[in-house]
Amino acid sequence: MLIFLTLALPAGAVPRPAEQGDGLPHRRVAVVRSRYDAIDTVLDNFHIPYDLIEYRDLEKPNRLDGYLALFMGSGADNPVEESLEVLARNMSFASVSLKADYREIDPDLVARNIKRFVKRGGAAYFSGYSFSHIQRAFGLFEFFDDFPYMGLPSRIEASVSGDLARFAVKNRIALYLDHPGWVTIKSAKDAEVVARGTFETPRGMREGPITLIARRGDGEMLYTSYDSTVFSDFRRFNVYRVAGNNLIRLLEERASRWGQRVTCRIVDAIHRGEYAATYRIDLEPGENTIYFHSERAPFQIDIVDNNYSLIESRDIFDRDQIFSVDSSVGGHCFIRLYPSSEARYDMYAVAAAVGARPFPYWRRVLIALAVAITIAASVAVKWLFFPRKTYTIRWR
Repeated sequence: MLIFLTLALPAGAVPRPAEQGDGLPHRRVAVVRSRYDAIDTVLDNFHIPYDLIEYRDLEKPNRLDGYLALFMGSGADNPVEESLEVLARNMSFASVSLKADYREIDPDLVARNIKRFVKRGGAAYFSGYSFSHIQRAFGLFEFFDDFPYMGLPSRIEASVSGDLARFAVKNRIALYLDHPGWVTIKSAKDAEVVARGTFETPRGMREGPITLIARRGDGEMLYTSYDSTVFSDFRRFNVYRVAGNNLIRLLEERASRWGQRVTCRIVDAIHRGEYAATYRIDLEPGENTIYFHSERAPFQIDIVDNNYSLIESRDIFDRDQIFSVDSSVGGHCFIRLYPSSEARYDMYAVAAAVGARPFPYWRRVLIALAVAITIAASVAVKWLFFPRKTYTIRWR
């Protein structure tokens, strides 16, 4: 495979998201309190700030306004047992009743507000039993025998693809689903499956999605049946994909200026004890562009070919960098990121796009020119071949 690397600089200033006084892009994360998915513990370990909210808060139409990401872990609901008033004397129960302030949550209202949040550009994470919220909002899933709780405790060799495979730089990941009745999905409508597995159920072996990504309106949502462990490539991809989704959209906007098609989307951060990060970039025949954006710290960036031979190493104090990689037959290369400071846990995004970059918005300009030429030609034909008739008015 022949790969030629050149530096490509965009014309004009690169757009940036609105910034707050601390210089960080505006990013607010809401986490719904849940019983089975310790997503707040994961975010704490990843140093991602968030607001912890209650399930009942999602009944309020404007509660999610101002947030860019929403996490609903497995068990994010309003269980009746938490609303019971229990009166006991010594070792015996005297009475069990509902609390005076008990009020049943309207799941349809919650679903409407989630749908509104996603379609208006929000990113949302759902795991395990929280499938019911995304199903009620979007009707996304089809289940085996119309029953979602068919998973048995098992070790699954999941085949991974798309951005998850590029993130983990592997095509298979071992997952341990350690509780009975985990949610098994047969298929999902208009969604990209990034992890798929074969698993045991009471009715035999089945095969279906483990993690998927779906776009609706201007937003994106990720659902995963897997909600165990804190530290794994699988878990890390799921969390950063949602928490840093606004960084992905920033790079997508930059690619759209050139009329390019985005082929790779990665969000991550260098953690304490980590020296560097490596991701796979799949190439298509022709011109491929790699976009990089860091929230705060500059990075040294190496581009290496599929044999891990160095193509270019760049160490500049710029949080935004762009590379152009020409490939004759496609294939893949790798991008390596080295933090140039002691800072850790600062999010960054990498995106790859395919297509030429003659000048910004060139497709729109060509379409506008074509429309203008068509209109001018129509007017000229009318004047040349269909001259206006003249009339003489005589007064008596």
